[in-house]
Amino acid sequence: MASRLPPYRALLGVDIKDFSGVAGRHHAEITERIAVVLATAFEKCGLRAVWDEQRFGFNTGDGYLAGFDTDVLPLLLTPFLASLQGELDYREQVRADPVPLRMRVSVNVGPVTDTGRGLVSEGSGVARIETHRLLDADPVRDLLIRSGTATRVAAIVSGRAFHDAVASGYSREPADLYVPAPVRVKAFTDVAYLRVPSPTGDLLHHGFLPHSESSADTKDTHRPGDAAIHAGRDVNQGNTTYTFNGPGNVNNGSGAQINGSGATYNDHRGSR
Repeated sequence: MASRLPPYRALLGVDIKDFSGVAGRHHAEITERIAVVLATAFEKCGLRAVWDEQRFGFNTGDGYLAGFDTDVLPLLLTPFLASLQGELDYREQVRADPVPLRMRVSVNVGPVTDTGRGLVSEGSGVARIETHRLLDADPVRDLLIRSGTATRVAAIVSGRAFHDAVASGYSREPADLYVPAPVRVKAFTDVAYLRVPSPTGDLLHHGFLPHSESSADTKDTHRPGDAAIHAGRDVNQGNTTYTFNGPGNVNNGSGAQINGSGATYNDHRGSR
């Protein structure tokens, strides 16, 4: 007999860049600081009630995972991401935290367990696993590697969350602020979307997707996450083909610009 789906929840995951490289004496302080930074960022953009009403939240040592009612999904993108960038910037420049933080952020949506009783198993489900996989994906890790320290937040948004919150217009922001990027982490694959509130360094010169080092290194042209996507190759994802051309602004099927990414997003079932 079929089972009922658990409730859909908006999921927010964060991870600290280079946490393992921080001296052990700072680990506890950083672990405690993460939730404080998130709460303050929500508060400063007028969303303190959203943070206080999270369905569940777990500290992961070097990060945090929170679940929210799905109606707040667009708010986790805007204004929250820019507010988080601003809070991390403030804490380094004004508060002089001993270890400045840079964060990867993933935003997803899907069915997860939520009994409302605060069980340790709350938030269980494939969508939660996917949220963590997105944090580990090379495209979002690469964003903080190729940017300067003034870029403190790099976000990756699942395809489902992007289409529900951004492409649908609920986030009230241009869709071309997001750059499509095929990801593959273990058995998980998706075409996710990259968002950087304050890009710096190589991100400004070559866009959010790294430029190809050489055509000789891009033999497999149909595996999401391969360097092949950066050399004007196609990446197949089901019935959808995503074509990534070189650096520069290019049009997708609808005529929208994907700025600075060098990416064209073509859906052969119809342009998005």
